Parts: sequence; structure tokens; C-alpha cells
Amino acid sequence: MKIADYIVDTLIEKGVTDVFGVPGGSVLDFVYALDRRKKEIALRLNYHEQASAFAACGYAQITGKPGVAYGTKGPGFTNMLTGIADAHHNSIPALFITAHGAPTPDGLRFENVQEIDTVGMTAKITKYAARVTDPRDARAQINRAFEQMLSGRKGAVMLDFATSVFQSEIDAEASATPAPPAAHDSIETIVATIQAEIEKARRPVLLIGDGINQSGTQSLLEKLVQNARVPVLSSRFAQDVIPGSEYYFGAIGSHATRYSNFVLSKCDLAVALGNRMAYNPNSKSFGAYARRTRTIRVDIDKAELGRQLPNMANFHADLKTLMPALAKITWQAPTPTGQDWLKTCNELKNTLFQCDTDYPVTAISEIIKSTANDAVLVSDVGNNEMWLSRAYACSGCANRILFSNNFGSLGCSLPKAIGAWHASRKRVICFAGDMGFMMNSQELQFIARENLPMTVVILNTRSSAMIREAQRKKGYAHNVHTTPESGYSVPAFDGIARAFGIPYSRMEPGKPVEAGHIPKDRPAIVEIPIDPGQDVLPFLPAGRPFQDFDPRLPRETHEHLDAI
Repeated sequence: MKIADYIVDTLIEKGVTDVFGVPGGSVLDFVYALDRRKKEIALRLNYHEQASAFAACGYAQITGKPGVAYGTKGPGFTNMLTGIADAHHNSIPALFITAHGAPTPDGLRFENVQEIDTVGMTAKITKYAARVTDPRDARAQINRAFEQMLSGRKGAVMLDFATSVFQSEIDAEASATPAPPAAHDSIETIVATIQAEIEKARRPVLLIGDGINQSGTQSLLEKLVQNARVPVLSSRFAQDVIPGSEYYFGAIGSHATRYSNFVLSKCDLAVALGNRMAYNPNSKSFGAYARRTRTIRVDIDKAELGRQLPNMANFHADLKTLMPALAKITWQAPTPTGQDWLKTCNELKNTLFQCDTDYPVTAISEIIKSTANDAVLVSDVGNNEMWLSRAYACSGCANRILFSNNFGSLGCSLPKAIGAWHASRKRVICFAGDMGFMMNSQELQFIARENLPMTVVILNTRSSAMIREAQRKKGYAHNVHTTPESGYSVPAFDGIARAFGIPYSRMEPGKPVEAGHIPKDRPAIVEIPIDPGQDVLPFLPAGRPFQDFDPRLPRETHEHLDAI
């Protein structure tokens, strides 16, 4: 068997159904190996390798299976780097494949055109990166890459093949040496600790993160929550884990729902599951909370536990192993204190639920509510992300929603939406700001070519709104490249839609969502015009107690809620 065919066989065995990329001379043998198996695995053509990498990320975020993208040598490979970093930062299992001719001798900048040190460039943004130059090592390298990608804290891997290797015969004897299993902490000890601490706490919360989605333990979390009757808070990137639960009280953070931060401010125990707890313990806003609140943190990545945080017990474990045991706990009957705590959480939520739901949150919420519950929502980066997150909460939906969690890749949403559609085969609603949309707008041709049932919602502020806001908060007297007056501009989006042959509509403030905005069986572009001066609200000013957002509540209301 040729090595190129072995790679394709391995992808099929792992359940991969779609591979994204742009062909180039050095990777043609791999491309044709995929084409020979097109009844089992589809080859998807993007129009930029960055988009291929993001599409692979979106595919993996939905399926949990490896996302796969390829690019040719040199600029084809370097174009993928942002997507590789996105997969690395966001713990997304993704394989990136490229190829080269001859390696550059030491001391030379380059010997052959388009050759570059791929391993050196990706070593810090992958779990595993290797150049495969000897056919005898190929099987071991391929197997090692998959083992690294899918074990422990998942992430990106990169394989750069010598072009000649693809057509070489695979070594039937070679195999990767499996990495020794990680030495995790005792599950029995973790379960006993969590149970004891929750049962003695007056105001406990479960603080969940995207690690629940990544580990596929959502249903087990639901069982745990139903049995323990403990309020749940989440990171913004885990809003979709159990959004419909009566025990879920929203996402915390500096652009959170107000009631969520109020709940966090009152808890005396936080059990963090799949959440990195990435706040600064020296922060004036979160530091006081960290020092007075007992925290139990469980993480699959032992390195994360090396970040010392006050008043915290750390455990190293895989949620796939831990959550079944937590879901089986027999809890003591809820105490009157526990019932009072839930009553407090509900009072906070009911009082503050309608806060911060002005335009454009209302328009986005209407779009979400008009879609099926199985549609996938994909967010870009910027103010549009914060509005979408707030609209998700106030719409009461339970759709899956994807973000560029920890890397914040502007321009990611359109290609990630393509990957999400091929993973789910469900309608996808892609949200982007005017600037983020432009960064990968060439992928509209992919959507038009394949007639994907995808709606692209452009939240058009006609400005680089988040950076404009940052310029103002830093005290600059004038804008630079963030407003029409300072050098920023956007095209006519209806003209772009016509160029790609995609139906276009425009939502005006106060107008309802019409059937034509979100068609079920074809692509569409919806533009939502937003006042360039519209800021993202609420936000937490530095140094303020983290439940005291701007714009501030009436002081009487705030003091009442603070005191309950």
C-alpha cells in the first residue's frame, strides 16, 4: 500500500468524512489518494488555506472527530498557521498536512523555492509536529500524530511529508510506541471531595467550561445537576452545554449576563469542570472572590494546574472517566439552605433577565428564535460575538454555538461554518462583523458552489467597533483606521451577494424577521445595520466588583440584589 493511501485509510477508520484544502504540486499524490476514495471521504475545495484550517476546526468542534486540512508547501502551509494556532489554543483535534521537496541545509535561509522550516514554525502551536522524510518511519509518525491529537487534552498536530514519500510503500512492521497513560488522580478521591464539599457548602455552584463539550459528557452533567440540584454557571464558550436546564444561570465574565456574575459573587464553593479558571488572581474585580471562595478545579492538562490560584484544590483527571462517577452520586436530601440558595439564584435571574437586551441583541435574538433547535450557530470575533452571546441567553434557545474561544481569530466564522455544516448537515447561521466577514469573504464561493443551506448574518457597524472602543477607553483623542473618517471603510454587501449569486436581505431596526431572511434550503446573506457608535453593553470597568457592570443599575436595585 502507498503511504498516501495509508493516510486516507487511517482517516476513514477514524470516522473522518470531509477533508478541506487547496491543491498544490507537492501534495497532489495525497489529493489523488483522497479522490480515489471519494465515496467514503469527500475532498472539499476552499479558496484560501486559512479557510481550510478553520473549516477543519469547525468540523472537529461539532463532531469531536479529527478535523483535517491540507496545503501545499511554502505559502500554502504558512496560510494555515492561524487555523493551526486556533486549534491549539482551543483544544480542537485537528490534523494539518503539507509536503515539501528537499530540506534546507543548516546555515542556508533556503535552497529551493517555497521550502520552509514547518516543524520549527509549528512546534509551539501543536501537540506534535514532524517532517516525514523516510518511508520506513511513516507509519509510526502517522500513528503517533493521531495518538497525540486524540489523547489527553486534544489539540492540533502537523505532518509535513517529503513529496516522494507519498508514493512509497508503507512499512508493514513499523508502528508508533504508544505514550504511557497519564497518571491521573484517584477518581474515588475526587468524587468524595466534591460530594463532601458540596454537601457542607451553603451556596455551591458548578462552574463548567467547554471541556464538557470536548469530552462529550453533556448528558452526564445533566444527570449530576438533576441529582445534586446545584446551580450551574459557565464560561461564555460553554453556553450551549445545558442551556435549557432550570439549574443553569448563565455565563460569567466581563461581558456576562448580569445575573450570572451576581450568582458567582454570592457562592461559597465553585466546582470547576472543564473550565480553565483563567482569571487573574491579582485582579481587583476577581481577586477578592478568589480569596474568599473555596474552589475545586478538575483539569485534564496537568500544566494548567500549575497556575497557582488561592483557596483552590486541584485535581488531574479526564472528565470522560470522572463524570460517570459524579453522575452516580447519591446525595443527601436538599437542605432548607440549599432551597434558599436556588430561590436566591432565581430571584437574581428573574430580576435581571431583560437587562441589556436592546438593539441589536433583539434582532439577533429574533433570528435565533426563527431557526430550528438543531441549527448550528457560529460566531466571529469582535462586538458581534458579545451581542450574539447575549442574544443566545435571552432567546432561550438550545442550539450548539461555536466560538474561537481562546485565540480570538477574526475572520474565522465563515469557514468554520462551512466545516460545521459538513459535520452536522444541519442549517448553519454564521454571524460576523463587517471587518471579520471581509477577511474570508472569498469562501462565499464555496457556499454558492455547493448551495449550502447557510445564512451569513453581517452585523455592520461600518467601523472597527471593538478597536474603536479600545481607542476611546485608552484615552486617545482621535481614531486611527477604525471609522470612515480615520481610514476604515466597507463595501456594499448587497453587491457582494449579487457577485456570488447569493440572495441578500437587510433587517432594519424594529422590523420583524421575515421568512426570506432565513431560508431552509439555500444560502442567504442578511445585513443588520448598526449605529457605528453602538457600544457593547454591559461591560465591567477595571477594578469594579464583578457584579457591578456599566451601565450601572439603579443603586437601590443593586444594593437590594447585593444584599439578598
